[in-house]
Amino acid sequence: MEVNDYYRRSRRVTDQLAPRISPNHRPFVLTAAGAGAWDLAITELVGALSEEDVVITTAEKDALRELMEYLREPLTYLEQIRTSD
Repeated sequence: MEVNDYYRRSRRVTDQLAPRISPNHRPFVLTAAGAGAWDLAITELVGALSEEDVVITTAEKDALRELMEYLREPLTYLEQIRTSD
């Protein structure tokens, strides 16, 4: 994945999933995303989805996986996220 593709995918995933997390995490995710700190936004988003037991689609989880792998972050919290399909 090229860096511009990473930025586009990060924006798309954040826009799609941030509304589903609680106000405890959402402001941090949106602020980090707005500042272009995608590494912080994506890892916080994954942590929030896992902690809050938010169910997402398999496609959404796959998109998060690609971003986390690009960042070379551990997939521990991502693996705990449940999918609806």
